[in-house]
Amino acid sequence: MASTQGVIGGYGTLTIDGEVWNAKDIKFTTNGFKRETSVAQTGVAGFTKMPTQGSISATLIDRKDKPILEMMGKETATIIVRLATGKVVTGNEMWLVEQPELNTQEGTYEVKFEGDDVVEDIA
Repeated sequence: MASTQGVIGGYGTLTIDGEVWNAKDIKFTTNGFKRETSVAQTGVAGFTKMPTQGSISATLIDRKDKPILEMMGKETATIIVRLATGKVVTGNEMWLVEQPELNTQEGTYEVKFEGDDVVEDIA
């Protein structure tokens, strides 16, 4: 049985093209496969399997020195996430898929990057 002692969450750093960003929340999905059950009139026939893109999303804290428009131009970004557990998630050649919307009350906005090269390394 694997040990669950030690830090399992809470701290993380996010860099976008080598620049550190303050993030309130970070999520990721590595590249993988989507499976869908295939059903025929006689019953379940099996499943289909298609590749899926990876993603890294975050709630960023707005910065006075960075216009949101600059973030919108990201099309080949390198994203690196370092987690409290020691894991490092790296996304290469990633593109921003949703236009950020600034929440002025919180001073935050959401970003979501997708790409076909998102890997999770365990320290």
